[in-house]
Amino acid sequence: MPASEARAAFADLIGRAQHAGATTYITNHGRRVAAIVPVEAAEALERLEDEALTKAALAALAEGGDRVAHEEILAELGISVDAE
Repeated sequence: MPASEARAAFADLIGRAQHAGATTYITNHGRRVAAIVPVEAAEALERLEDEALTKAALAALAEGGDRVAHEEILAELGISVDAE
């Protein structure tokens, strides 16, 4: 559904996701750019991502090697951490 139409039908799209379990893809110039999905689908995706990241972290730990502090990595990425 084009973004312009989705804007006008937003409440209906939310209801379809919530009550009918429908996924609606939002397009921009005919290309999918976003989706309105049932919360269960989004939560399932989050669980899968968490599992994949945990698996990757455990594999990295099993490889051994030097450890790097979290703050050092953030600094290299240019991300500042507020000390509260």
